[in-house]
Amino acid sequence: MNPLFQAGLGMPPARIASVHYLNARPLVRGFTHGLRPSRIELVQASPARCAQCLESGSVDVALIPSIEYLRIPGLTVLPGMAIASPREARSVLLISRVAAPEIRSAALDASSRTSAALLRILLSRRSRHPVAYREMEPDLERMLQHCDAALLIGDAALRASAAGLRVYDLAAEWYAMTGLPFVFAFWAVRPGFDPRESLQELHDSKQQGLAERQAIAREATGELGLPAEELETYLRSHITYDLGAAELRALWLFYRLARESALVDSAREVRLHGTPPGAGLGFQAGIGR
Repeated sequence: MNPLFQAGLGMPPARIASVHYLNARPLVRGFTHGLRPSRIELVQASPARCAQCLESGSVDVALIPSIEYLRIPGLTVLPGMAIASPREARSVLLISRVAAPEIRSAALDASSRTSAALLRILLSRRSRHPVAYREMEPDLERMLQHCDAALLIGDAALRASAAGLRVYDLAAEWYAMTGLPFVFAFWAVRPGFDPRESLQELHDSKQQGLAERQAIAREATGELGLPAEELETYLRSHITYDLGAAELRALWLFYRLARESALVDSAREVRLHGTPPGAGLGFQAGIGR
């Protein structure tokens, strides 16, 4: 805990959970490498675990897989911040021994939620066969021993060696189908928590991270075993950190398709923090629920 609050000065820190992958590091740079005391108590975990922590109330704000917004009631979303891909993510890959239309079984990285839902949507349109899915730890060799294809996300996907295998970038597949970016995660707030004191810190942390992507890439090169230049290109060109109009349209379409595929019970538009309940963003027109 920050010593400022241990001394009894001010309110307790906001508890925030973030994903431990490289692509999330720019969002939390101000907390991991900040130059001033923070009111944030940060924990880092897998995407699935971040959602679990938010649902249980053990954290106040979490960087959650976007599909989990439909599964956890009462959440609001902080504006302007996300982990998205404009066209090709490079870190959300389906690696397969067979062509996509022939896939009959797929192993899912057990930490994935949104990417697993996206894969189910895409394969329901691409595979000629019913596909069986199995959650596994992200070990490509073992996954392909049991299944035709394997979904890897985050750092495991960046490190994967797929020589001689077919590789499908799920963000690129989504863009080819929709012409829209894909939003993998965003900051969500538990019911009853007021994030106003934390919001500026989160925005400042993001701005610091965007300015320090070169340093973040250099720090990660030994850990991931990849050249710093390659990692910097990934952070600058393949991942974007905004939640704007195009991203919100993409989310609504993704939610609608997830509902049509029976992956969620219902679809709803994202409620940004500060907007009243029921204030839609206008993307539902003409679409049944």
